[in-house]
Amino acid sequence: MQKITIEVKEPYMHNVLEMLHSLQGIMIDKIKLVEDTQINNDFIKLQIPSMKSTWDNEEDKVWDDL
Repeated sequence: MQKITIEVKEPYMHNVLEMLHSLQGIMIDKIKLVEDTQINNDFIKLQIPSMKSTWDNEEDKVWDDL
């Protein structure tokens, strides 16, 4: 069995998946959709420090006990 990675532009994702699913069982054994979570994780890591500095001030210390 061979493994193929296909990168698809977002607007065409549904069309490509529909086409691949029509071949499942005939030419394709398994279809697995993998999302790039590394990009999402990197974005979250960038947000955390900025949110800390946004909320780390004297006026907001009132909310710390809640």
